[in-house]
Amino acid sequence: MNREKESTEAQKSCTVCERKARRKRITKVTAACVLALLANLLFFFMIWLIKRYDDVQFDQILYQIKSPVAGTAGGIVGSAMLEVVLVGVLAFALETIVYVFLTGRFKDKLSKFGGYVKYSATRVAAFFKKRYMPIAAGALVLSMLIFIFRLGIHSFVANIMTPSDFIKDNYVDPDEINISFPEENKRNLVYVFLESMENTFSDTGVGGNITADFTPELSELRENNISFSSHGGRYGAYSYVGTRWTAAAMFSQTSGVPIKVPLNFDTYGRDGTYMPGITTLGDILMDAGYEQSILLGSDAGFAARDAYFAEHGNYNIIDIYSLIEEGRLPENYWEWWGFEDAKVFEFAKEEITRLAESGKPFNFTTLTADTHFPDGYLCEKCGDEYEEQYSNVLACSSRQVKEFLDWLRAQPYYENTTVILSGDHLTMDPEFLEDIDGDYIRTTYNCIINAAAQPVREDDREFGTFDMFPTTLAALGVTIEGNRLGLGTNLFSSEKTLTEIYGFDKLEEELAKRSDFYIDTFYDDETRKKFDQTGR
Repeated sequence: MNREKESTEAQKSCTVCERKARRKRITKVTAACVLALLANLLFFFMIWLIKRYDDVQFDQILYQIKSPVAGTAGGIVGSAMLEVVLVGVLAFALETIVYVFLTGRFKDKLSKFGGYVKYSATRVAAFFKKRYMPIAAGALVLSMLIFIFRLGIHSFVANIMTPSDFIKDNYVDPDEINISFPEENKRNLVYVFLESMENTFSDTGVGGNITADFTPELSELRENNISFSSHGGRYGAYSYVGTRWTAAAMFSQTSGVPIKVPLNFDTYGRDGTYMPGITTLGDILMDAGYEQSILLGSDAGFAARDAYFAEHGNYNIIDIYSLIEEGRLPENYWEWWGFEDAKVFEFAKEEITRLAESGKPFNFTTLTADTHFPDGYLCEKCGDEYEEQYSNVLACSSRQVKEFLDWLRAQPYYENTTVILSGDHLTMDPEFLEDIDGDYIRTTYNCIINAAAQPVREDDREFGTFDMFPTTLAALGVTIEGNRLGLGTNLFSSEKTLTEIYGFDKLEEELAKRSDFYIDTFYDDETRKKFDQTGR
């Protein structure tokens, strides 16, 4: 009787052990599957970034993570879902099938395939059967390392751990110098950010697939007006670290400093504030009595642009949602990033007319979007003179800018209005420029029309996009003590830019480093407190 009892207890104990062992195996297999799937998703996310964005950098990714992302173009979201999530899951399924084959886990069911059964008993099969967890973990670690080094995360981390006083030593606070507007007839400003517009598109001598001037109207405007460039008029503005995506470009050109993205907290727009300690173009014009509006053919909340322009200049913000709410666009209307540039320019005419009727000097700012990657948006106004869609979109954008300027010239207030056309950053379409000469210096487009100043030097300047901050004010006839604001230099003056003093490489290196001055000066008290708590 005792023996039977002991036997029963032994069987129960054995069953419990088997269950525990089975649960342990299931847990390990599940964990291995999760690690392998994450490895795939991370790897294909990196491939997607490299394919979609030219020379993508980690600060741009981090900014997008730390600012509102509502309003992202549906095509980009769809592409990410297809090329990252779907492909990653399919790759994981294929890897699982290969693993099952290598380990021979279904050899009993497939015993009729004698070769498979024989193979499954080999040492190779035994190796994979015992090491699925470290293999999955190793795949994830490898994907992480590739991701880190390919996107320069290691350099980003090294830079934020390296303090620099460069910005502190070179920053000129607009609140501490004399900025004088004309006593009468303050000039109006129309500032058009041209999405991804660079001089490469009109330069036929760069090799590769740039064999025609895709933007002849913009080229003519540049030739007949003021366009700051270097090397005999061939190049324009450099894009430095922290200025190479749209939100950063708009910020740097209107504040004179790049975007520096912290690792440890949200800071751009999510709490309703956007670097309250900095004084910008919008702040200066608001204090001078300007009425200001910004028109975006997308969601103004994307990348916290609404927070920036609302806080710095109290701009009237017009975007896809405000226009739908006012009944000026159909409900549920959505094209490209919101609505196409053909409509942007029509709404621009309406808003400029309203501003002109206010009786105050005005600043109207807008941003085109049709030339955004990938391949741009081909609207009904676009032709088919070129084989590539992006070429046709660029040509179409150039024509629309000219048509808009022709309308503006016919307005009674034009003579007292300065127009600035400025590329926000270099194009991020990697395929379109993949064959150009590797030594060619890519720069953003700039053209200043109807300025109230004449440059000392126009064709022999080395400068960055943040130099547009004081240059814009000078174009309005504003006198700036010392001809410098932020990190920017008034290009109409003979004052040297930071690029001319230090060179591109040195300036790029210093701007990438951590600046405690930047944090202490531009961020709010709560933000600075978080930095102090984490040792910056």
